[in-house]
Amino acid sequence: MEITIRPIKNIKSHIFLTNAAFIYPLISATCFGVSNAYWRKLEKANFSFQEAIFYRGFIGVVLLSTLWIVLHTTGNLTTLIYLDKSILLNYHWLQTLLVCIVCSLGLVCFVPSLKHKIVAVAVSLSSINIFGILTAVVFFGEVFLFKHLISLAIAALGVLLIALKNNSTTKNITFDVRSIILPLLAAFFWVVGYTLFKIPLQWMGALTLGIVIEFVVWVVSMFLLLIGGFKPFGRLKQALTQTPHFYVAGLLLIGGSLFINIALTKLPIAELNILGMFTFPVSIVSAFLFYKEKPTIKEWAGILLIIASILYLTFIK
Repeated sequence: MEITIRPIKNIKSHIFLTNAAFIYPLISATCFGVSNAYWRKLEKANFSFQEAIFYRGFIGVVLLSTLWIVLHTTGNLTTLIYLDKSILLNYHWLQTLLVCIVCSLGLVCFVPSLKHKIVAVAVSLSSINIFGILTAVVFFGEVFLFKHLISLAIAALGVLLIALKNNSTTKNITFDVRSIILPLLAAFFWVVGYTLFKIPLQWMGALTLGIVIEFVVWVVSMFLLLIGGFKPFGRLKQALTQTPHFYVAGLLLIGGSLFINIALTKLPIAELNILGMFTFPVSIVSAFLFYKEKPTIKEWAGILLIIASILYLTFIK
């Protein structure tokens, strides 16, 4: 099997962000940021984390598929839904499946890491961008500029201030190898998988790929559900009728997945990863709006640093 990776053409034309380009990862980061804060609402509805992932994924796949059918029927936004016939040639379908499986392995590592929540969050946030940038440089020959380094360093400092805040929940935490390895592996698989989505985006639209990846992740979540001793679809009626939270979570999943795929076709990975850090300020603001959790001074400092890194990346030539 020969894997085809097309290098980015005219790399210089991608160096400077345009207003139309950088808005896509910011929308995606906003959706994922709100979704991060929204998990607690699903927990309060008495769903386990495995169940929440499963039902959110199910509703997300259904909504994505419905949107695809509507666009296909009306003939609108065809660039989002196209599927090139070449996917049946040269094992392109297998390449697509493998990339999706790589990304879904992040979920396999993330769920068991939840028993080490504080460490998992800190390590994942501080490492995720490095993996994506390295993948882009190695596989796609992207150039990592000095302004990328400065912007990434500023944003990483902001993320550390947010993730490593001092409070009562971070005391007496037992550090062990699993608390570091599992979230690191989750970050690795997630960001490498998303970076490699540039490959299948050569022969399918952003929405089409979104359906494929979310379906694969949903199947993996079913596997995790069974391992956890839960019955798939055992609480489907409750998820669909007794709480609106899964519909909101499904819509946020659609927004995050669709716009990150669009952004992958328009921006270098380095810039995409830095802009993706906007997720963390959104999560903090969302927690304040949903649960009245007031940001600490460290969190405000982290938010300002991340915003400063985005402004630096956007306007510094």
